[in-house]
Amino acid sequence: MKIKQVIAGTALAALLAGLAPAAPVLANGAASTRNIILGAAAATYLVIQHNRKVHERYAQDAQRQAQLSQQANDAWAAYHAEQRAYEQEAVANADLKREVAFQHSVVVQQRHELAMAHLQPSFAISSVAAGTPHSGNRAGANQVAMVSYGWGTL
Repeated sequence: MKIKQVIAGTALAALLAGLAPAAPVLANGAASTRNIILGAAAATYLVIQHNRKVHERYAQDAQRQAQLSQQANDAWAAYHAEQRAYEQEAVANADLKREVAFQHSVVVQQRHELAMAHLQPSFAISSVAAGTPHSGNRAGANQVAMVSYGWGTL
């Protein structure tokens, strides 16, 4: 924005100088050379400042592009990490399914062996002792056997 203001101010000054009534000009070689050198220095300064701004903008654009590229790479890496995690979970699930299928086949095989032995599977403790009339129990009453684990009687 400053460069445009400087250029506009210079152009306005040149226009106003051109509209002013012309006075006879005396040729002075030293002043003319000085003015040419100062004009060239000002033009060089303006070109250098313009190039600096252009290069800054290019650097900002390159940095922005690098950030966008890094974000895209991060998203791509996150996608691949999630995909690997999913594949590992699928492998673990397949292993668990195989284990459950194996356990099921073992249970089926054991049930078949029990059926072949004409035994009914029982999961309850069936230790029943018949009560005797002289032990204080009623006649014909059954008493369940008590199992002790060393804690005494409760």
